[in-house]
Amino acid sequence: MGGKIAEPYVVTVGAVPAGTPIVLNSHEGQEFDYMLQGHMKVVLDGNEVYLGPGDSLYYDSSIAHAMYAVDADAKFIAVVIK
Repeated sequence: MGGKIAEPYVVTVGAVPAGTPIVLNSHEGQEFDYMLQGHMKVVLDGNEVYLGPGDSLYYDSSIAHAMYAVDADAKFIAVVIK
């Protein structure tokens, strides 16, 4: 089906060992993330945001960002909007 303006994903991220360099990425559009389980740290334009179950974040995804679990795996829904 063509003409979509948004693409949803279910994403699982793992914890990053201490001292591991964080790799930032970016892509066109906007993104909405909704936490399902676990706790996640989001690095967004030099800021750090912590999310837990039920939390959400909406941002311009052309801004450099990275996300990873704080302790154990974290699962969230990501909706990427063109």
